[in-house]
Amino acid sequence: MESAVLENEVIEGEVCEVRISAMITPDEIDSLLDMAGTTGLLGSDELIAAEDMAWGCAYQGEEAACRFIQARINTPDGEKPIGFLCFAELPNWERNFELFCIVVAPDYQRLGIGSALIAEMERIAMEWGGKRIFLETGEGRQFEKSRLFYEANGFAVESHFYKQFIPKDDGVIYCRTLEPAEDSQSYQ
Repeated sequence: MESAVLENEVIEGEVCEVRISAMITPDEIDSLLDMAGTTGLLGSDELIAAEDMAWGCAYQGEEAACRFIQARINTPDGEKPIGFLCFAELPNWERNFELFCIVVAPDYQRLGIGSALIAEMERIAMEWGGKRIFLETGEGRQFEKSRLFYEANGFAVESHFYKQFIPKDDGVIYCRTLEPAEDSQSYQ
């Protein structure tokens, strides 16, 4: 399992090492979904979809259609998940990806963990030759913090949509164009 270490963070008054790892194992799924359920960010449909993607990712590994990236810390009781995201390449739209969901446990929000998960997703997508990452979020007031987070992480509004026949809020599609790091660009 590939992993990166986020700079040490001060969490609950202590300096903690946050590990960012790509992929999940079957024994990690319940704790990730429990954490996602406690945030209140995902509805029942989204939790069911996240569970389906998690099981597929855990058992299919590199062959899975989607990827999970998770953030974990060590606690006196063992490792604990504090965040994750799930993304995949869009079918029939080569080298374009979709961020399906990102979750950071409430006690660990606003510490850079979500941004570290996004950065790792971008690194992986670029490794695969990715050009853009899209995501969909709600347009209502309850999604304002999410939209500000995405914008702070380089996503820009691509379009707005109205769900005329679906009893949900209108939505916003965001896009992040992936650019190679400056040190990897060739200059002529």
